[in-house]
Amino acid sequence: MLLRLIPCLTLALPAAAQDFDFVIDQAQSSSSVYADLETDLAGSVIGDYDAATNPGGTRTVNGLFGGSSNEVVTMNTTIDNLANFSGASSGVFSMNMDQGALTMSLSGTNVDLLGGSSGTVSVDVTLLFNTFRTYNPDSLYVGGIPITIPLGNINVTEATVVQTGASMGGTLMPGSGASDYDFAAVVPVLMTLTADFNGTAVAIPPLDVMMPVTGVVTLTGTGATASAGFQFSNQTATNDPFPGFALTDVPISIPTILPPGFMANLLLTATVAAIDWDMQVDLSLVADGTPGGGNCNVVFCDTDLNNIGDVSLSTCDCSGGSITLDLNMSFPGQFTYPLVGLGTTAVSPTGVSELCLAGSTIGRYTKDAGAISSSGTYSIDLLNANSAPGGGVPTIGGALCNGNTWRFQYWHRDGMNPSRFSKGISGLIN
Repeated sequence: MLLRLIPCLTLALPAAAQDFDFVIDQAQSSSSVYADLETDLAGSVIGDYDAATNPGGTRTVNGLFGGSSNEVVTMNTTIDNLANFSGASSGVFSMNMDQGALTMSLSGTNVDLLGGSSGTVSVDVTLLFNTFRTYNPDSLYVGGIPITIPLGNINVTEATVVQTGASMGGTLMPGSGASDYDFAAVVPVLMTLTADFNGTAVAIPPLDVMMPVTGVVTLTGTGATASAGFQFSNQTATNDPFPGFALTDVPISIPTILPPGFMANLLLTATVAAIDWDMQVDLSLVADGTPGGGNCNVVFCDTDLNNIGDVSLSTCDCSGGSITLDLNMSFPGQFTYPLVGLGTTAVSPTGVSELCLAGSTIGRYTKDAGAISSSGTYSIDLLNANSAPGGGVPTIGGALCNGNTWRFQYWHRDGMNPSRFSKGISGLIN
């Protein structure tokens, strides 16, 4: 009788939680970003004329008719930065799903919204003023009608969404197929845009958001597939965002109106009256997942025999204040430093050995570089590294101890031969 009950008891046991590491299929995934940032300045302008220091400068006079003085002219200014672009997304995320409890969570979400392409931000300035004249150059500015001056476009070279903490409210529901589960969660992320302004990379202030995600995960014989939608929409308006802050005598140039063709040089004095944000982000992702496990020291990059050097983590537990990343069996005396990332794509940039962290931003511990010991070993303390003090992550940003599954390799020289990469390991660090 007991033997007959065993199969029934086995069927009654809840399914064990499963971990999957997903790589986003760029060919089937997309992103769209609409972001409009308006900054309203309340203030005035005056010509840059000065009888002693700039007698040939521009003078401003209120009204239709002239005068010999240089007068303050009330002027309100709106600076509009508009980003509206789309891309083929790439990146990674991990999912823990418990079919028995019907719960799930996401970690390690790192999405490149552009996927190697670029976007644009258009910049316009709108001026609203009362009627005034300028002299040197001579021009009439008829008031009461807003004038918008396009300043051109700025190229967006990087747009990323990186998870900053544990997901919340993760639920599972049986889906339409026998192996399908509908899921939903809210993920805290940091959205970052980097623009190219005249050849200089300019980081637009990042935005912390709570991003809802819904989708379907399908269990397969070898892992899982997932289709997920990340959506975020937010409108905010902040009056007097910087109390006490003022711009004083900032040089600006505006085009003449009647007649056109010249530039009037003015000095702007203003306060920031308001900042308005309107942002909409929509990600449609398709990804393939392999069993993870959330373990420490999981080797994931060792199929190329030219990847020389074994890598290991002393622990994945941050509570002790120290986690060493150790390299063994490498080239004695050669220059080396570690790499970190969330990507899993293998490439061969040197033609010898594989870099297995591609597909997402790669962090480099260049300030912790050094020579491999005579016994072929090297080590750094990740939580006390010079490249990312305080347990940060170089280049990528954020904290290493945030529950993500991080992946590591060492780069090192090989004498006069092309440089190489070590084997790669991953670990869920928390």
